[in-house]
Amino acid sequence: MPHPKHRFAVLAICFASLVQAQEPAAVSPPAPPPPPAWTGAGQVSFLRTSGNTETSVLGLASELKYEGTSPWSVAAAVAVNRGSVSGEENLRNLAASLRGARALDPRTDLFVEVAYAEDIYAGIDSRVGAELGLARKLRIGEPHLLSVEGGLGFAREVRLPEKVVDNFAFGRAGLTYKYVISKTAEFQNQASYIANLKETPDWRLMNVAALTAALNVRFSLKLSHTVSHLNTPPLGKKKTDTVMAAALVTKF
Repeated sequence: MPHPKHRFAVLAICFASLVQAQEPAAVSPPAPPPPPAWTGAGQVSFLRTSGNTETSVLGLASELKYEGTSPWSVAAAVAVNRGSVSGEENLRNLAASLRGARALDPRTDLFVEVAYAEDIYAGIDSRVGAELGLARKLRIGEPHLLSVEGGLGFAREVRLPEKVVDNFAFGRAGLTYKYVISKTAEFQNQASYIANLKETPDWRLMNVAALTAALNVRFSLKLSHTVSHLNTPPLGKKKTDTVMAAALVTKF
């Protein structure tokens, strides 16, 4: 006959096994939902002064991007600015672009982009171009992100006041740097250099530096400084334009 202590030990083991069998299995946390395929942002900037000189500037911009599970993506952007001094218009420009891209690997994209621009008071009646190129992400880990791109394209530009038409091939190099300061703030600098392959002196440079700080989950405040340089500007126009702006940005 088993010793009473042995019988007690066997019963304790059986009871523990029964309790463990009835305990619910550990539930793993649900996987985070995939990011939305469609994303976008809109921004509005406004400046008005009064007194000796009345100045007003209104800027509107929007961008939309599709990036699903396939290697294909599409991005569109448009920006409009209008300004006046003492009731006389002195600023009116428009820029729009549409880009389609295919990922060749996690860091490299092949893209095709078409763009349209006009800047009446800078002497550009219209400019339309198409470009084929490659974009490469050099650094993808926060807080520092860096990417470069390059391409070849063709443009048709109409200059004022005589509406002289110029058709030319061009090469372009671009660089984008982003510094994620915190969960609610970031700095970004985008630079682009365009070489006119028909007329070497006619090169162009644009640089946009922007600091963005989130106000809440949907709205952000953006401060930006833009420099546009056209080395051979239209007759009577300056080579360099600069714009400083403050804008309210919403993401959707």
